Amino acid sequence: MGRVTNQITGTARGKVGNLVYRAKKSGESTVYPLNTERKKPDTPLAISHNNRFATIVKFAAAVNDSIFLRGIWRPFRNIKGGNAFNKIHSFNYCNSHSDFMDKSATIVPNGINMEILDFVPKEDYFTIKFLPTEELLLHFNHPCIAVVIIYLNSPSSKRKGQKVLDHNSYLTFETEIEDRDFTAGKSAKIKSKQYKGSFKIIDDYRRVRVYLSLVFDSVSGKRMWTQSTSYLYKGAELDLLHDEMIQKRFDERQKKLKEPKGKYSELRLR
Repeated sequence: MGRVTNQITGTARGKVGNLVYRAKKSGESTVYPLNTERKKPDTPLAISHNNRFATIVKFAAAVNDSIFLRGIWRPFRNIKGGNAFNKIHSFNYCNSHSDFMDKSATIVPNGINMEILDFVPKEDYFTIKFLPTEELLLHFNHPCIAVVIIYLNSPSSKRKGQKVLDHNSYLTFETEIEDRDFTAGKSAKIKSKQYKGSFKIIDDYRRVRVYLSLVFDSVSGKRMWTQSTSYLYKGAELDLLHDEMIQKRFDERQKKLKEPKGKYSELRLR
């Protein structure tokens, strides 16, 4: 390892020829020889881990892409991470898998509970139905922004050409709610703006989840938001298969724990 100090052109970082520069917070750079023989592990466990990392990174990036959601995550000090993206990543990592995000993933860390009742996509727009609560009406104030994230997972077919379907994709929409007359316990609807042909892609995926959060400044001037479990529009059979697999693994572990152990241990000499 080498050290580079008193740099005139700034802190060096990245690969230059056969050398790799890494920057420190102090402004100093360290230099390492490039290891050209390093290979990525190809074991099933390593591949699964890498796929899981890619899955949670895409989810965190989609949530962090909303300026409203990013502003909610940033100030939380009890969540691991130096910025909003890292906080979303660490908070939801337990809900990520090698090929999908499960039903427990959330786009906000907490908030006023609110249930999503229905999601109806058309070719150019969508409507989403939710159930306001007494707590929401107690604090609700306009203007109110509805942040909707549509999660597209497991393409039903492999599309050829330039527009190839991605295994994990996200559609994010932010729209102001026009309806000011919510009633507790009575469903309310949000209709998106017109986006020509934007929702045709939903039909090409086997699993589709919908996330919703209403973000507003309360009557007291405090920034507040709602939290709800994701709404499963498509893919109940995929979730069921996953739950059955998890239960099977749990039963196998429990069975091994209950197996009787031998009275005498075997002694081996080598």
